[in-house]
Amino acid sequence: MTRVATGWLVYRLTGSALLLGTVSFAGQIPTFLLAPFAGVWVDRLNRQKVLVWTQTLAMVQSLALAALTLSGRITIPWVLALSICQGLVNAFDMPGRRHSWCRWWRTGATWATPSPSTRRWSTWRAHRAVAGGNADRGQQRGWCFLIDGISYMAVIASLLLMRVHTPQ
Repeated sequence: MTRVATGWLVYRLTGSALLLGTVSFAGQIPTFLLAPFAGVWVDRLNRQKVLVWTQTLAMVQSLALAALTLSGRITIPWVLALSICQGLVNAFDMPGRRHSWCRWWRTGATWATPSPSTRRWSTWRAHRAVAGGNADRGQQRGWCFLIDGISYMAVIASLLLMRVHTPQ
């Protein structure tokens, strides 16, 4: 949702397809360059803590976009900087969410019900249904960022409530 709303925001601010592509590229390149190294690093850390930190940083990024957009102070340099920040966060979040959960599952770890992927998907689908379709409606882009930022709280709370039982 944030990616779609960011794209609409950039295009509404500038009308430039070039800047739209530049901001999108700037948000993806840190993930592309750092994810392999971040994956190795994440494997050596407590994955649950890594995910809490990455989700918290992603929440801060979305709330910053919301505050700037809703206050009317958003500019392309802000969007570009926050997109780069999100790309950096994603470089650590993606390996933490994908690889780490699978590795724990394969080693026989058990999770409390519902599973983390169920919680994440239900939260993702809920905030997408509420705000994703409104990304093109004037000030609605700011509200999309705000709803996205708030939705991270449920994910962070879910991660903090999980108890991982590792095999002895």
